[in-house]
Amino acid sequence: MRALGILSLGAMALSGVIVGFRLLALGRRTRQQPELLMGLGLVGVAVLGGPLAFLGRLPALVATPLGDGLFAAGLAATQTGIALFCVFTWLVFRRDELWATLLLVLAVGALGVEWLGLLHASARGTTMEEILPHTRPWRLRRQLAHGLGDPVVANRMLLWATAGFATVLMCGVIAACMLAGLAPLRHPIPLVALALSSLCASTCWLLAFVPPASYLATLQRRGAAPAR
Repeated sequence: MRALGILSLGAMALSGVIVGFRLLALGRRTRQQPELLMGLGLVGVAVLGGPLAFLGRLPALVATPLGDGLFAAGLAATQTGIALFCVFTWLVFRRDELWATLLLVLAVGALGVEWLGLLHASARGTTMEEILPHTRPWRLRRQLAHGLGDPVVANRMLLWATAGFATVLMCGVIAACMLAGLAPLRHPIPLVALALSSLCASTCWLLAFVPPASYLATLQRRGAAPAR
């Protein structure tokens, strides 16, 4: 199965190289942005991103300046390539739609955050066994179930994620109102949605960064229960 997986990835990379360079050649002749964007995206992922990231994670190069540099460059090329796929889709199908533009901005921002997060995780260990747990924040809850980890840190991760979802909901409500030609601050339904999402986000931020002592004590007691 491992050999089959490697062969599949190799075939995908080869097709990405062939199609990517053909699109670049076509875009150069026709001066069309979509072909150039898709070609650059495929070449970035297949030619630069995958190989560089793979080399940077070889056992002999993990946690070395060369390995970290290769991994960061490969990951950046991969994320940029995926972002160009998103731009291609937006440009060809929905360039005049506000919701599509907002979704594009959100997707590109998420790719940037993911890049920073993986680089941060890579600096947290000297082997892949030490690095991998830091790339899966949700494992904190599993650790707590066995009496491991810090309950306050796990709760702050949950609060930050909840605040992020609430903020996305708020932006979605505003975008939907604008698309429908409604003023968000003048209609009861969007007002309620905005109020609830903003209240949720602000509460999560307060509990995450300025928590009361009683709240911290409750978290510590709940975290100690599984260990007992």
